[in-house]
Amino acid sequence: MGCLNQCSEYRGVRPIKSIQFSYVASADLRSLFEDFRLMCNDAIRIAIKEKPKSRFGLQALAYLRLKEYGLHTHYILSACEVAFAAYRNKNRRSDPYVKRVFLKVTAQSYRLNHMILRIPTSPRNYIFLALKTSDYHLSLIDDPILKRGSVTITEQTVSLTFSKEITINEPLGHIGIDVNERNVTTSDTLGDTKVYDTSKVAEIKQRYREIRAKIGEKTKQDRRISQRLYAKYGKREKNRTVQALHCVSKEIVELAKRNHLGIVMEKLKGIRKLYRKGNGQGTSFRGRMNSWTFHEVQRQIEYKAGWEGIPVTYVSPRHTSRNCSKCGTSQRFEGRTAICPSCGKREDRDVNASKNIMMAALGRAAQPPGGGCEGEPRRQEKAGNPPSRGVEVGPGDEPKI
Repeated sequence: MGCLNQCSEYRGVRPIKSIQFSYVASADLRSLFEDFRLMCNDAIRIAIKEKPKSRFGLQALAYLRLKEYGLHTHYILSACEVAFAAYRNKNRRSDPYVKRVFLKVTAQSYRLNHMILRIPTSPRNYIFLALKTSDYHLSLIDDPILKRGSVTITEQTVSLTFSKEITINEPLGHIGIDVNERNVTTSDTLGDTKVYDTSKVAEIKQRYREIRAKIGEKTKQDRRISQRLYAKYGKREKNRTVQALHCVSKEIVELAKRNHLGIVMEKLKGIRKLYRKGNGQGTSFRGRMNSWTFHEVQRQIEYKAGWEGIPVTYVSPRHTSRNCSKCGTSQRFEGRTAICPSCGKREDRDVNASKNIMMAALGRAAQPPGGGCEGEPRRQEKAGNPPSRGVEVGPGDEPKI
C-alpha cells in the first residue's frame, strides 16, 4: 500500500490474518493427511504432463482421477490449488512434489463452533478437532465483524485465516523507520524520535550460530542426527527471534495508529550481495550480517499495519544514512555520531537516517550527486576492497544498514 492523496480514502480493503491453534490429532486424520498428499502429487503429475494455464483447467483435467480417492469434493479443489502453485514454481525447485503432510480446507467445507472444528472426510462423514485456545483466540473467533477463510492443518497446528473490511484514510503525518542490526529507530512528523533496542535478537543469532557449529563438529559422521538437531534448534531460534521482534513491531504500529501516521520504510534490496565470500570481509562478520533479520521486522510491521488500516510506503534507501536530515549535505562520522560540515548538526546516525526516511515520503529527501545506493552494491569497486554502502564504518563500529 502506498501513500494516499490528500483527503482521499480506500474502501473495501480486506486484510488477512492467520491464527494458529494447537490440537490433538487422531488416527483418522493421519490417513486423511496421506491421502491429501497423494492427491496433490497426482495433480502435479497431471499438470506437468498436460500444462494447464490455470488451476481451473487443472481441476477439469484431474477431477476424475482425484475422485477415485473417495474424499469430499472440496479436497479435490484444494489439492488442485496446491498442485498448480507447485507446478508454476517447478523451475525454482528440483522436486516440486509434496513431501510434508498437511490439509487445506476451504471456508465452505468446515464448521467452527467455538473451540470445536468439524472437517469432512468423505461425503456425510466428519472428523472433529478440539482446538486449544486462549483469550486472544476466542476474541477473534467470537468477533462477528471478522470473516473466516480457509483452514490449513498440519500434524501440530491448525491455521485459520480471518479477514475484515477496512477503510484507509489519509494519514495526518508519517513515521520513518530505520532498521539496523541492533536497533530499530523511528522519527515522525510530530517531532518524536524513539530507539527500540533489538540487540537481544543479534545475541540470539550469535548463540545459535555457535550451536550449529558445534552440531556440525560433533555429528559430521551421521547426517541424519545432524539434520534432526539443525531442525530442532533452527525452530527454537526462529520462534525466539520472531517473538522478540513481535514486541517491537507491535509497539511501532500502535504508535502509528494512535497518532494517525502513515509508515515509511526503506526498500532494502541487494543487502546479501554486500556480504558474499570474496568481498574482503571476515567469515564471522559475513555470517553475522547474513543472519540479520531486517526483512522479518518489515514483514511484521507491514502486515500489522495492514490489519489496522495504516498505509505503508517504501522509499529508496539512497543516501538516507549519509545525508544531513537538516540541510542535505554529505556528513562525516565519529562512531555512531553523524556530523554535518555545513550546518554543524551532530546527531546519532540512526536517528538521522530515520528522519531522512520520513522526509523521503514527503518528497524532501536530499539527493546530492555521486555516491552509491545503500542496499545495493556499487557498480565499480576497487580491487581487494569490500563493497561500500556509502557509510564509513570505523573500528568497532556497527555497520549501518
